[in-house]
Amino acid sequence: MLTVFQADLLKIKRKWFWFLVFLGPFGVIAMQMVNYGVRYDYLVENSENVWQDLIANVNMFVCPALLLGITILASQIATIEHQQSSWKQLLSLPIKRRVVFSSKFFVTLMMLLLSSILLFVGTILLGLGLGFNSGMPLTDILKNSFYPLLAGLPILALQIWLSITIENQAVSLSVGIFGAVFSMFAFYAPDWVIWKWPLLLGEHEPIWYVTAGTTLGIIILLIGMIDFEKRDVK
Repeated sequence: MLTVFQADLLKIKRKWFWFLVFLGPFGVIAMQMVNYGVRYDYLVENSENVWQDLIANVNMFVCPALLLGITILASQIATIEHQQSSWKQLLSLPIKRRVVFSSKFFVTLMMLLLSSILLFVGTILLGLGLGFNSGMPLTDILKNSFYPLLAGLPILALQIWLSITIENQAVSLSVGIFGAVFSMFAFYAPDWVIWKWPLLLGEHEPIWYVTAGTTLGIIILLIGMIDFEKRDVK
């Protein structure tokens, strides 16, 4: 597993994956910089808790940015093999198919975790830059940075599955972009809709969406691995 994981890291070394990793959190923080730059007096003077309001404002853009990031990264890491027509060559090696499949998943997850770390740091720096020097809720900022990713694991597993098994990336990209757009209006959707879970809003506490997302993400990942093992490779 480690060898395959390292090989996948080498494949993306000179690609523009890392630009996307930085672009997501930078874009979210940049939009809030503009938001507070334009409406600072309104947002701060009328706020009972400036840090919590900042977290809420950041959270508005985290979900669609996360889902777009998942969609593009999953598609691109599968496209490397599709474009080079290297699936048959790769799977002819003494490597189990489920290892190949799971490696793509974990490489993508690692990049998204890095984005979450950057979002965490960026939120803190933005708050300090706005003059919020006291009462920093580190735990809440941490949750706002990482909980959406954990709640979105089913979507990550689904996008990896679609991207790897369907050579035409228009399919996986269409599903992912639709999910990202839908998430911006998903507040009133039923709680069983997985594209709503990264919002962490609904009838349950945020930890429910994290637990459900992690559990279902593992299930979809296992189903995808089983399906990949049974497929003919072209």
